[in-house]
Amino acid sequence: MTAASGGPRGTARRGGGGFGALLGNELLKTRKRLAFWVTAGLFAVLNGGATVDSVRREMENADWTFALPESWDSILGVPGDMGPYFLALLTILLVASEFQWRTARQNVIDGLSRDRFYASKLAVMLGLVVLFFALPLVLGVAGTLASPGENGPELVRETDLSNMVGYALSLLMLGSAGLMLAMVIRSSGPAMGVLFAYMLVEQFLGFFLRRFDAIRDATGYFPLALRQTLTDGRFHYPERLAAFNASRAQNGQPPLEFMDHGVAVALALVYIAAFLAVAYVSMRKRDL
Repeated sequence: MTAASGGPRGTARRGGGGFGALLGNELLKTRKRLAFWVTAGLFAVLNGGATVDSVRREMENADWTFALPESWDSILGVPGDMGPYFLALLTILLVASEFQWRTARQNVIDGLSRDRFYASKLAVMLGLVVLFFALPLVLGVAGTLASPGENGPELVRETDLSNMVGYALSLLMLGSAGLMLAMVIRSSGPAMGVLFAYMLVEQFLGFFLRRFDAIRDATGYFPLALRQTLTDGRFHYPERLAAFNASRAQNGQPPLEFMDHGVAVALALVYIAAFLAVAYVSMRKRDL
């Protein structure tokens, strides 16, 4: 009787516990992964280098200003271009390894529900989003404090908030795509290969479709094209777009136009929900 009752209790201890304990376990595993430190470290170095370069330029060039709020566009420029892809790759590396090493299967055997396992990996992805969002902002703000220029009284304008939201959505969109690929393909190498292949396919498809005026605008609704729009400073700052279009007009080129901000945000949320839904269904329906 004692032995029979001891088995389930042991299983409950392995698979049970509060969600906080589950998150603590994920944090511990992530901290031990070399891929996390290499990817996050490289991202920090690239952003730190961009910040140092901006401070140096202000010291050497009187026409260059690195201060808030004017420099938010500059601060978010480098992470906007690279951050979402770094995040997608790191999410794939951290999540797909659970299937490659059979730890996902063992966790479920030990009593962890599939829903809780999915929630734990979703939490990992969201944690990476917070890290990749906060890191360039902290480095950028620190750089403006070290810069000889003085920050203005209005540190964040409405357009700056729009830029930050666009960057956050791009992180969520690519992070969700990485989570989906990791849970569907379940091997980091092939999953990253599919991501890179899609990048090429969308680029070539967009190049082909832009030749036709009737469907040219449709290319902007593709996921990676939308990511580029969300992190493009001209999308958030009307003065930048006006200056760019004035230059195009002088060269006889048509003006650059973007989709409505509300449409871009709604479309990004649709992509995020779709990617997470596919990842969840794959987790629920397939054998581990």
